[in-house]
Amino acid sequence: MDRLATMMTFQKVVKYANFTTAADDLGISRTLVSRHVADLEAYLGIRLLNRTTRSVTPTEAGLRYHELCSRVLGDIRHGEEEITAIKNEVEGEISILCPIWIGSFGISVATAEFCALNPKVGVKIHFAEPSSNPHEFLAMGFDVCIQPNVLRDSSIMVKKIGQIDHILATSPAYIAQHGAPAQIADLAVHQCLAKTTETSWTFANGERVPLPQPPRFSSNSVFALREAAAGGLGIAMLPQGIIQGTLAQGALVHVLPDYPLASRPLYVAFPPGGDAPRKTRALISFLADWFKARGGASRSLASIQDDTPRT
Repeated sequence: MDRLATMMTFQKVVKYANFTTAADDLGISRTLVSRHVADLEAYLGIRLLNRTTRSVTPTEAGLRYHELCSRVLGDIRHGEEEITAIKNEVEGEISILCPIWIGSFGISVATAEFCALNPKVGVKIHFAEPSSNPHEFLAMGFDVCIQPNVLRDSSIMVKKIGQIDHILATSPAYIAQHGAPAQIADLAVHQCLAKTTETSWTFANGERVPLPQPPRFSSNSVFALREAAAGGLGIAMLPQGIIQGTLAQGALVHVLPDYPLASRPLYVAFPPGGDAPRKTRALISFLADWFKARGGASRSLASIQDDTPRT
């Protein structure tokens, strides 16, 4: 059994969730792909894939082995690139998974500038909420994932490229009915609207406010929270980049302006080990420098108007 060949085959099967597509990509028969996977499972003595008539998904052991394959094959590829150094130009397509709302913070502008500087590079950005599984963007075929959350207990590599400033906001109607909190402790008697996974708000002074569970209104979309706050349901923590226009129009007002919230980092996630090819490393470095030169994500596009979608 050629271990490297079977590892590569397994990696492709997980990526495409399909034996036939993996075979087409590798230029081998579907039968050989099935044999490679069967040989691996027999060698390791454990099932790596769950197979049904409609889907192929990795088991827990399969996910761990996929991480191993990514590290080993990535290290080999990275080492060969450095040794041979045949090509010095950055080229090829880079696919990026990015949350919809983060598109308001300069990702599109920055990647367009990267393309302009590297004419042999193509960028494909897909805007969608990343899965809670930190490895899923790789299985979906993306090279990198723009991520506003720390990826804990994961072998996925991350690099901080900026930060996102948030503010607390609500509608004038809510203030008229309930009054405005004068200090952080006053939030305990107000309706707080939160992201689905959010349990507290942290301020720049280190003070942390636990949120009532379940909150009156929650969503995984900051746009939904923005609309709920503008509708008078309560106070929401929102990224500055998506509410500038709403604040200017008077539909939202800044709550507790003398108590700024702690800034949240913006990361780019990429494969473990040496699995990031030269084009990806170049993009990551460019994004970090781009945001640093503009003082972070929230302030980089302060002049952008609130034209983000309402979802």
